[in-house]
Amino acid sequence: MRAGLAESNGKVRQFLKDGAVRVNDVAMSDDRAVIGTGEVTGDGVIKLSLGKKKHILVRPV
Repeated sequence: MRAGLAESNGKVRQFLKDGAVRVNDVAMSDDRAVIGTGEVTGDGVIKLSLGKKKHILVRPV
């Protein structure tokens, strides 16, 4: 939600339940998972995807 892909936490939970959320092209289903520096790619970004059309790259500071 904080990345701007969904309007509310409830929507995010529903998307997770439906299998529509991916981090670095790996499906996520745990609504309590924490995304951190372990997911940073060699390019220094984390790719967040919601469905087939919404994708963003997050560059942690």
